[in-house]
Amino acid sequence: MVQALQKADETPSKKQLQRQMEKTRESVAETVSEIKETVNEQVAVAKKTVAGVLDYREEFAKEPLVWGLGALSAGFALGYTMGYAHKETKGARKKSEIAAFADSIVQELSVVGNHVVMPTLNARIKELFGFDFSHALDSINQVHKSPKRSSKASRPRKKRRPTKSRKKAQA
Repeated sequence: MVQALQKADETPSKKQLQRQMEKTRESVAETVSEIKETVNEQVAVAKKTVAGVLDYREEFAKEPLVWGLGALSAGFALGYTMGYAHKETKGARKKSEIAAFADSIVQELSVVGNHVVMPTLNARIKELFGFDFSHALDSINQVHKSPKRSSKASRPRKKRRPTKSRKKAQA
Protein backbone atom coordinates (compact mmCIF):
# COMPACT_ATOMS: atom_id res chain seq x y z
CA MET A 1 0.00 0.00 0.00
CA VAL A 2 2.84 2.36 0.71
CA GLN A 3 4.20 1.71 -2.74
CA ALA A 4 0.85 2.52 -4.32
CA LEU A 5 0.76 5.85 -2.48
CA GLN A 6 4.32 6.68 -3.61
CA LYS A 7 3.44 5.89 -7.21
CA ALA A 8 0.35 8.07 -6.98
CA ASP A 9 2.48 10.94 -5.63
CA GLU A 10 5.13 10.48 -8.34
CA THR A 11 2.66 10.40 -11.23
CA PRO A 12 1.85 13.94 -12.24
CA SER A 13 -1.71 15.01 -12.24
CA LYS A 14 -3.59 15.91 -15.41
CA LYS A 15 -3.23 19.65 -14.65
CA GLN A 16 0.51 19.31 -14.14
CA LEU A 17 0.86 17.47 -17.44
CA GLN A 18 -1.14 20.17 -19.22
CA ARG A 19 1.09 22.88 -17.71
CA GLN A 20 4.24 21.02 -18.81
CA MET A 21 2.81 20.61 -22.31
CA GLU A 22 1.95 24.32 -22.44
CA LYS A 23 5.48 25.28 -21.36
CA THR A 24 6.96 22.93 -23.96
CA ARG A 25 4.75 24.40 -26.70
CA GLU A 26 5.78 27.93 -25.71
CA SER A 27 9.44 26.92 -25.71
CA VAL A 28 9.14 25.25 -29.12
CA ALA A 29 7.26 28.29 -30.50
CA GLU A 30 10.02 30.61 -29.23
CA THR A 31 12.73 28.42 -30.74
CA VAL A 32 10.92 28.29 -34.09
CA SER A 33 10.48 32.07 -34.16
CA GLU A 34 14.18 32.57 -33.32
CA ILE A 35 15.17 30.18 -36.12
CA LYS A 36 12.88 32.03 -38.55
CA GLU A 37 14.45 35.37 -37.61
CA THR A 38 17.96 34.00 -38.03
CA VAL A 39 17.14 32.44 -41.39
CA ASN A 40 15.47 35.65 -42.61
CA GLU A 41 18.54 37.68 -41.58
CA GLN A 42 20.90 35.26 -43.33
CA VAL A 43 18.74 35.27 -46.48
CA ALA A 44 18.78 39.07 -46.52
CA VAL A 45 22.58 39.13 -46.15
CA ALA A 46 22.96 36.52 -48.91
CA LYS A 47 20.64 38.48 -51.24
CA LYS A 48 22.63 41.64 -50.63
CA THR A 49 25.92 39.86 -51.34
CA VAL A 50 24.66 38.14 -54.48
CA ALA A 51 23.05 41.33 -55.76
CA GLY A 52 26.38 43.11 -55.35
CA VAL A 53 28.24 40.42 -57.23
CA LEU A 54 25.68 40.03 -59.99
CA ASP A 55 25.38 43.75 -60.61
CA TYR A 56 28.53 43.84 -62.72
CA ARG A 57 27.23 46.73 -64.81
CA GLU A 58 27.44 49.07 -61.86
CA GLU A 59 30.92 47.81 -61.02
CA PHE A 60 31.98 48.21 -64.64
CA ALA A 61 30.69 51.79 -64.61
CA LYS A 62 32.78 52.49 -61.49
CA GLU A 63 36.03 50.98 -62.82
CA PRO A 64 35.81 50.56 -66.61
CA LEU A 65 39.56 50.54 -67.15
CA VAL A 66 40.17 47.75 -64.65
CA TRP A 67 37.33 45.62 -66.00
CA GLY A 68 38.36 46.31 -69.61
CA LEU A 69 41.97 45.34 -68.94
CA GLY A 70 40.82 42.24 -67.07
CA ALA A 71 38.64 41.16 -69.98
CA LEU A 72 41.42 41.94 -72.45
CA SER A 73 43.92 39.93 -70.40
CA ALA A 74 41.58 36.96 -70.10
CA GLY A 75 40.85 37.07 -73.83
CA PHE A 76 44.53 37.31 -74.68
CA ALA A 77 45.41 34.40 -72.41
CA LEU A 78 42.65 32.24 -73.84
CA GLY A 79 43.50 33.21 -77.42
CA TYR A 80 47.21 32.61 -76.95
CA THR A 81 46.57 29.21 -75.38
CA MET A 82 44.17 28.17 -78.13
CA GLY A 83 46.53 29.46 -80.81
CA TYR A 84 49.46 27.56 -79.33
CA ALA A 85 47.43 24.35 -79.15
CA HIS A 86 46.35 24.86 -82.75
CA LYS A 87 49.92 25.56 -83.90
CA GLU A 88 51.30 22.47 -82.19
CA THR A 89 48.88 20.19 -84.03
CA LYS A 90 49.46 21.52 -87.57
CA GLY A 91 52.26 19.09 -88.45
CA ALA A 92 50.74 16.06 -86.76
CA ARG A 93 49.09 13.47 -88.97
CA LYS A 94 46.49 12.39 -86.47
CA LYS A 95 45.01 15.12 -84.32
CA SER A 96 44.05 14.47 -80.75
CA GLU A 97 40.55 15.08 -79.46
CA ILE A 98 41.77 18.20 -77.69
CA ALA A 99 43.26 19.55 -80.91
CA ALA A 100 40.03 18.83 -82.78
CA PHE A 101 38.09 20.59 -80.04
CA ALA A 102 40.46 23.56 -80.17
CA ASP A 103 40.08 23.71 -83.97
CA SER A 104 36.30 23.70 -83.72
CA ILE A 105 36.33 26.43 -81.08
CA VAL A 106 38.75 28.54 -83.12
CA GLN A 107 36.55 28.13 -86.17
CA GLU A 108 33.35 29.04 -84.30
CA LEU A 109 34.97 32.01 -82.58
CA SER A 110 36.32 33.31 -85.88
CA VAL A 111 32.83 33.17 -87.39
CA VAL A 112 31.36 35.01 -84.41
CA GLY A 113 34.23 37.49 -84.39
CA ASN A 114 33.99 38.25 -88.10
CA HIS A 115 30.22 38.64 -88.18
CA VAL A 116 29.36 40.07 -84.77
CA VAL A 117 32.35 41.55 -82.98
CA MET A 118 34.41 43.02 -85.83
CA PRO A 119 31.70 45.23 -87.38
CA THR A 120 30.89 46.74 -83.98
CA LEU A 121 34.55 47.08 -83.03
CA ASN A 122 35.39 48.62 -86.41
CA ALA A 123 32.58 51.17 -86.06
CA ARG A 124 33.75 52.14 -82.56
CA ILE A 125 37.39 52.46 -83.60
CA LYS A 126 36.42 54.52 -86.62
CA GLU A 127 34.28 56.74 -84.39
CA LEU A 128 36.95 57.18 -81.71
CA PHE A 129 40.19 57.22 -83.69
CA GLY A 130 39.08 58.00 -87.24
CA PHE A 131 40.53 55.05 -89.13
CA ASP A 132 39.08 51.87 -90.55
CA PHE A 133 40.34 48.96 -88.47
CA SER A 134 39.24 46.32 -90.99
CA HIS A 135 41.50 47.91 -93.67
CA ALA A 136 44.42 47.82 -91.24
CA LEU A 137 43.80 44.13 -90.58
CA ASP A 138 43.47 43.42 -94.30
CA SER A 139 46.81 45.09 -95.00
CA ILE A 140 48.46 43.05 -92.25
CA ASN A 141 46.91 39.91 -93.72
CA GLN A 142 48.24 40.83 -97.19
CA VAL A 143 51.77 41.15 -95.83
CA HIS A 144 51.56 37.69 -94.26
CA LYS A 145 50.22 36.14 -97.47
CA SER A 146 52.87 37.66 -99.76
CA PRO A 147 55.57 35.20 -100.80
CA LYS A 148 58.61 35.36 -98.60
CA ARG A 149 62.12 34.78 -99.74
CA SER A 150 63.34 31.36 -98.85
CA SER A 151 65.45 31.16 -95.77
CA LYS A 152 68.38 29.68 -97.72
CA ALA A 153 68.51 32.63 -100.12
CA SER A 154 68.65 35.15 -97.32
CA ARG A 155 71.51 33.41 -95.48
CA PRO A 156 75.08 33.96 -96.58
CA ARG A 157 76.85 30.81 -97.64
CA LYS A 158 79.43 29.38 -95.33
CA LYS A 159 82.70 28.07 -96.60
CA ARG A 160 83.01 24.37 -96.24
CA ARG A 161 85.81 23.09 -94.16
CA PRO A 162 87.82 20.43 -95.86
CA THR A 163 87.37 17.04 -94.30
CA LYS A 164 90.26 14.68 -93.65
CA SER A 165 89.68 12.81 -96.89
CA ARG A 166 89.78 16.05 -98.90
CA LYS A 167 92.96 17.16 -97.15
CA LYS A 168 94.66 13.90 -98.16
CA ALA A 169 93.43 14.24 -101.75
CA GLN A 170 94.75 17.82 -101.94
CA ALA A 171 98.19 16.83 -100.60
